[in-house]
This record gives sequence, structure tokens and C-alpha cells, in this order.
Amino acid sequence: MKTRSHKADFIGGAGHALDARLETPVDKPLAYAIASHCFTCSKDTITIYRISRYLAAKGIAVLRFDFTGLGNSAGDFAKSGFTTDVADIRAAADFLIENHAAPTLLIGHSLGGTAMLEAAMAIESVKAVVTIASPSQPEHVLHHFGPALSMLEQGIAASIEVAGRHYDIEPAFVEDLRRYDMQQRLAQLNKPVLIFRVLNDPLVDEANADQIKAWTSSPSTIVTLDKADHLLSNKDDAAFVADQIFAWFEGLN
Repeated sequence: MKTRSHKADFIGGAGHALDARLETPVDKPLAYAIASHCFTCSKDTITIYRISRYLAAKGIAVLRFDFTGLGNSAGDFAKSGFTTDVADIRAAADFLIENHAAPTLLIGHSLGGTAMLEAAMAIESVKAVVTIASPSQPEHVLHHFGPALSMLEQGIAASIEVAGRHYDIEPAFVEDLRRYDMQQRLAQLNKPVLIFRVLNDPLVDEANADQIKAWTSSPSTIVTLDKADHLLSNKDDAAFVADQIFAWFEGLN
């Protein structure tokens, strides 16, 4: 794959240093994009890592980064939230504007895709958004919280387990997730959206994709992945998604 990977860092929305990688084509990029990872994941999770590199090979430079408190980024995850994620995306856009070129495409996996939908409304240069196995509402991730949710709802800090790892959570995290009503927010999104849904996904069922499409006032397209898993673990699925993103985005220009 003829691409280049550049280490980068920038100050996120909560004031902490965020670790990033800019994947670029060998030649001058056709466009710049930002890619965000799933809940409690990182920029190196295979989904975003592979898609970013595949798109760079096609000519689109992609900045992938760790949200506040995750991966190699500074900050306390327990004190972050959906609002922090959106602010981090806006900070990533500022980094590209100041150092390279304004981003025109946002790509997000799972909760990262939901955050991209919200962020797109505040980043003027963005022309289009892509969501991959994303929940229609941020509070969807509360299914990970189990018994800890009742403690958090009582104002008591708790710990949750996701994929074998424990994360401390503060009550404000839950409150922040619940204050977003994406049905109302997406009615204000005037940018096209490409929505990937994974059939039989135990983490984010396909009804979420239907809701995102129904709620967006802008043109939106759904692509169904009938044999993939939530993380697109099979690299052929990631390559297919990248191909679809490139063709769709190219068709908008």
C-alpha cells in the first residue's frame, strides 16, 4: 500500500494533548478527512486503522486520533463524554486547517460516527459524513454499563467493563450522553450522509441506521454489510467500505 503515516498531536477540546496519525497518499491528497474510533477504542483499532490507510492509498489523507483519555491521548476518560468527543473532532479539524488543509469528509465508527454527525454541523468545511455501525443516539452505549448504570444514576461513580477492560465512569458521563437528542439534531444537518449498517450486529442493530437515515434532512444512503462483524475484522470488509466511501465521496464532487 503506497501511503505515508505521519505522527501528529494537537490539543483536544478539553485542553489535553491528543495523539494522532495522519495517513497520506504519496502524491498530493485529493482531500482531507478525519476518522474517529468506537467507544473505549483507539485510533489503532483495526476498523479505523485499515479504512484510513485504504483511503490514503486512493488519494484521501485521513487524520485518525485517540479521543481524550483513550489510547495514547492525555486526559481522564472518566471526566470525558460525548461532548468532549465532539470538541476533540472540532480540534482535529482546526489542526488540519492550521497545518494542512480544511477537512471535507468526516468518518466515524460506532459511537465515533454519532459524534461525527454532531460535529459536522459545526465544521464549515465538511461536505459529507460517513457512519459505520453507528448508534442513532449516544445513550445507546449505556448497554455496556450493566449494574453500574443504577449507581451512576444515583450520582455514585462506578466502573464498567468493556471487552475485558475496566473504565472508571462518573455520573456526569451518563448525563452528558442523555442530553443529546439526535432526532432533533439531525434535522439540522444539511450535509449528505453515507450510512453503513452491519446485519446481525449484536452491539448496534441495523434499526439504528434506518433511524439516522430517517432523521437526516439531507440526502443519505445506506449500505448494508451482511457478512461483516461490528469491527469489520475481515480486512476485505474494511477494503469494501473504503471503496464505497471513495466512490460515494468522489460522486459528490
